[in-house]
Amino acid sequence: MANSLVAHVKSGRFIVVSLLTVVAFSILVNLGLWQLSRAEEKREIEGKVAQLAAQPALELSQVSEQLLVSPTGLKVIFEALPFKGRYLLLDNQNFQGEVGYLALQLVQAESEQWVLLERGFVPAPPLRSQLPEVVWLTEPLRIEGRLYRKSVNPLSHELFIEHGNISRIQNVNYAELESLWGIELERFIVQPQMESWPYPQPWQPVSMNAEKHTGYAVQWFSMAAALVVLSFLLLIRTIRRSK
Repeated sequence: MANSLVAHVKSGRFIVVSLLTVVAFSILVNLGLWQLSRAEEKREIEGKVAQLAAQPALELSQVSEQLLVSPTGLKVIFEALPFKGRYLLLDNQNFQGEVGYLALQLVQAESEQWVLLERGFVPAPPLRSQLPEVVWLTEPLRIEGRLYRKSVNPLSHELFIEHGNISRIQNVNYAELESLWGIELERFIVQPQMESWPYPQPWQPVSMNAEKHTGYAVQWFSMAAALVVLSFLLLIRTIRRSK
């Protein structure tokens, strides 16, 4: 009776371990496949950005809706008229080991389009209650730059604005900014590509290249293979003990 009970307990444990192994294997394989799909996406982005970089800049007013479906890397030229008091600091940014903000300001193009202009990265002061000093654009300036649209964080995409002369935000939410400012805002950010720009610009079209995603995929697949080997060895050991 006791031996039968022990056998049932061991059998139940083996089934639970087997199910957990299958689940873990499935997760690891899916993570590897996801990294491969991301690598393919990055190759497409890299190819498109390289193609756009070779093309001359367009007047902002001439950019078609079709191009704005995926604007990353598109080069534009326009006359920027700064709008006083519409300054944003995008929180939780990193550049060369420093933590800080991405400074953005509202400008209006001669085509009357409202756009966010990237001023650049500014380090954060020691205290959270303090905001960095930023030299904002105050006079009209002919801007040559490229467009980009930050990817949406599925876990947190709300603005979470802290109002002030300079407003701290957690995410770039165009719809919320439109409602707050009472304007129609273009769905991209302009990153100037000009000499003697006062602040560093950390954003790049491809933050992680395709090769790194492929490397991560190999790691996930290797972990899945190791799990299969360990499970097989455990199965052999269990069978031998049962005999």
